[in-house]
Amino acid sequence: MTVELYSTGECKLCDDARKLLESLTKEFHFEVNEVKLTEEHPKYKEYMHVLPVVVINGRRQLASPIREDELRGLLKEEKPPSRLFHFGKFLEAIGFLTLAVGLMYGVMGNMWIDLYFFLAGIVVFYVGRLMERHEMKNEARFDPPEDYLLKPR
Repeated sequence: MTVELYSTGECKLCDDARKLLESLTKEFHFEVNEVKLTEEHPKYKEYMHVLPVVVINGRRQLASPIREDELRGLLKEEKPPSRLFHFGKFLEAIGFLTLAVGLMYGVMGNMWIDLYFFLAGIVVFYVGRLMERHEMKNEARFDPPEDYLLKPR
């Protein structure tokens, strides 16, 4: 998770927001990238009168005054996917690798080993895809791109 704090050098609200973010880093496991706004910065005109501004994952914005309950709520919504999701992605990769090995055996002329690897790769890939889809549906805090899931016909 990426968290950016837009601030100026001399700002009490910015200091308070920085301290609040530092206190929440251990709980939500993120690093704060502080951006000091100057007149040359592209976001200067947009953010100058609402500093400090916290941007989470480039899409969620929280402007001054930064309250702990609002920030905590946004961070909970943006929490990264679960381990089961990542395990599903791992199974997909293993399934794809197994398909490649089966293809290699097929090119070498060993049809039966090719078939076994190919079928095993399809099953492992499909199980990983099901795990991934299940986790994405259950976790409302993870918002995948629209074209990410296979759409049913």
